[in-house]
Amino acid sequence: MRMQGLLPALPVKPAKKLCWTGKATDLVELLYALDTCDCINDGEIGVEELADVLSEIFGVEIKNCYNVYMNMKRRKDDSRTYFLDELREKLNKRMVESDLKGGKFKKR
Repeated sequence: MRMQGLLPALPVKPAKKLCWTGKATDLVELLYALDTCDCINDGEIGVEELADVLSEIFGVEIKNCYNVYMNMKRRKDDSRTYFLDELREKLNKRMVESDLKGGKFKKR
């Protein structure tokens, strides 16, 4: 209905500038995870194109993402996905803490 002019257009709020403050390797690890799960454009986007998009979103240049990926594959620990493991661990901890506080979480 909005497109047909029957409803007023919603005001456009300028996007807040985002800045990646983690390690570049972490962003590449996230990039490859998103690509592997086909959760961006049903997987119809290549790694390089996705790197360009994330670079634009987070205001950081992702360089040599394939080389970073190859270095991640050479990791010798049980898990080679350090950042994804940390994300999982911290999110689960947050949920447990939220449950202990009666489902409340602290807003930023």
